[in-house]
Amino acid sequence: MIVDHPTYLISELAGDVVALVKEMRQRFNPNHDWPVDITIAGSSGIGTIKEGQDINEVIKAFQPIIDLHGFAEVTFASVSRFPNTGIYYLAPERGNFDALHKAIAGSEIQFNYNQWPYNPHCTLRAGSEPTDECDLLFKSMSAPGNSMIECFSLYQPYSGGGRVHRF
Repeated sequence: MIVDHPTYLISELAGDVVALVKEMRQRFNPNHDWPVDITIAGSSGIGTIKEGQDINEVIKAFQPIIDLHGFAEVTFASVSRFPNTGIYYLAPERGNFDALHKAIAGSEIQFNYNQWPYNPHCTLRAGSEPTDECDLLFKSMSAPGNSMIECFSLYQPYSGGGRVHRF
């Protein structure tokens, strides 16, 4: 199979954080159905996996990196908003995410260009404009405690898409 759609490497979350994130997304973005995750490759830092590559070669390249740098526990540090946007997110402690992102970026896999520096995050609300309601809600919200990574996976977010491979 050849990569022919935007493909992300994500860490799918488990635990209490899932209910919180789904509640916020249902409230603010009810028409979006994406995993409760923190993206490793695709949304910031390195871009999505470049089209035209064999998915089996991508998996073969990523598997030893995930085996070496993968982790299970996630601690959220804060609730934040990307500047000049209405995108609010949970910010995890970065160390493990940065190390895995750097290792994946150093693989032989090709990635599409992405203009944003790597910023691991779990989106609570997507939107172009912040609102007073959101500012009040998210500023008063405490970051959830520890969470877990259920799995790392390759994910294609298009109609009919979904998880391509689970590590």
